[in-house]
Amino acid sequence: MTESQSSPLSHHSLLFLFTFFWGANFILAEVALFEMSPISFSVSRFAMGGIAMLTVLYMQCLADAKRTGNDFQFFPVVKKKDWFRLLMVALLGATLAPWMGIEGLGLTHGSRAAVWLALGPVISTAFGYLFSTEKMGKYGYAGVVLAGFGTLTLAYDGLQPGRGYWLGDLLLFLALAMTVVELHLIKPLARKYGSISMVAMRTVIGGSLYLLIASPSLVQESWLTFGFWTWFAILAGGAIGVGVGQWVKVRALRSLGPTRVVIYGNLVPVAAFIIAWLSIGENPTNYELVAGGLIIAGAILVQVLDVIDRKEPAHITDDEISVVSSGKNE
Repeated sequence: MTESQSSPLSHHSLLFLFTFFWGANFILAEVALFEMSPISFSVSRFAMGGIAMLTVLYMQCLADAKRTGNDFQFFPVVKKKDWFRLLMVALLGATLAPWMGIEGLGLTHGSRAAVWLALGPVISTAFGYLFSTEKMGKYGYAGVVLAGFGTLTLAYDGLQPGRGYWLGDLLLFLALAMTVVELHLIKPLARKYGSISMVAMRTVIGGSLYLLIASPSLVQESWLTFGFWTWFAILAGGAIGVGVGQWVKVRALRSLGPTRVVIYGNLVPVAAFIIAWLSIGENPTNYELVAGGLIIAGAILVQVLDVIDRKEPAHITDDEISVVSSGKNE
């Protein structure tokens, strides 16, 4: 059965399943950080996820070439004038963003990091609107306002005495900002060379630099002493959460359309809260619950209701489609 012939129910079932897997990735990372340094864990899972994602992208690109009859070229020849932009994309999206994201997670906790993730699409849309690269209607404005209040609530909570989350929140926000900037930088390259090729090249270049930076920390790790859940977080969190998760999203996008698919991405923080509560007894504060609700509601207004109201295709970024590794699930 081809992707187009698959039933909508199968797509929704897989997306629902992976919503919890993506949410669990944050909690698994939190558990793994008890045994590993943040950068060692991040680059290890990045490597596993990168290999799996590149394999999925390669197969997808090959299949598309056979279907359309075009020449297959996974890594295109990039013009000299575009290399600086590509290097910036790789540095921001596949080196600095996952690095800052995992360091921030080490100073907060998994479900809180997932809430910051949900803020990404709202910031991206608002940024694009200011620079005339995105359109926004009445629901979009309302969504940005709601997400803004949610952000202020989360930031206020992190500054509370005894919480000590302000530095972790700052690092997570910086990682999010880098991801947004990368998104807008990669768009012209994706239109020119293809989104799959650009995501692949960005992952290889940025991931190689990330591995080089993390190599001193990797050498110092006691790999043979790690427990089951740490290895599960590295191997399954990377290969399944990134590689297979990439295939699930792209497959669903082609059949269901982006508007329906983005809803599942917005529910990842909810899944992270539930899993953290059930698995490690992590109870969110009232501020975190309110902030999460406001940010998720804002994201749905911006990504879904505003799109439907304006009768335009939903905004799906190359990074959302490629699910990586750029820090969103790190």
